[in-house]
Amino acid sequence: MRSEALDISIVSRGQTLRVVLSGPFHNEQVNGIKEKISGLIEDGNRRLIIDMENVVIADDGVAPMFLTLANLIKGKNGDIKFIFRNEAVTKAFAPLRNMLSIYPDDLSLKTGGFFGFLKYRRRLLSRKTGVRLSRPVALILLFTLAGWFISLVFIIHLQNQRMRQQERELGELTEWKQRADSDLKNLRDRIRPLLQLGILKDTIETRSHASDRP
Repeated sequence: MRSEALDISIVSRGQTLRVVLSGPFHNEQVNGIKEKISGLIEDGNRRLIIDMENVVIADDGVAPMFLTLANLIKGKNGDIKFIFRNEAVTKAFAPLRNMLSIYPDDLSLKTGGFFGFLKYRRRLLSRKTGVRLSRPVALILLFTLAGWFISLVFIIHLQNQRMRQQERELGELTEWKQRADSDLKNLRDRIRPLLQLGILKDTIETRSHASDRP
């Protein structure tokens, strides 16, 4: 049993409760924190912010516990958001990042949506590569990529239309060929008795001789 303590403080801001966690977050502390936050939800709180920026250790049971709480509060028409950008918590939450609302700081949480996402990605890129992207540059890159994507979709759409047109034309040609073959067969069936009697041959030869006369 570890002796390190996980500090927890709760601050009310209007209809939102902010839960600030600090220190090492081990698996032995998961049940206690889960009961504490579940109690807040059962008391009628529907908007929670969990600040974990000062959590220095996050064991493998921490993120799944918060996913359970997120599902619990969503079932009560509420929402829970997380704030952190430190390496320990980021690594622990990586498998569940797409299932939770995670922000790197308060500014991103307030801005939310599109600009918050850009800011967060820009900071991640800056920490990993040392390259900093300003918001205008990030917007230009995003719109450029969006333009390429739209152009690609448009080209694919045109190609699909062309393929469908070619398929229709091929179908029409195939149908015409079948009709022509059928008509030719019927014509051959009709003239076969004439050929057998020699009538068609005599007629052709008579016309040929007539054309040779001066």
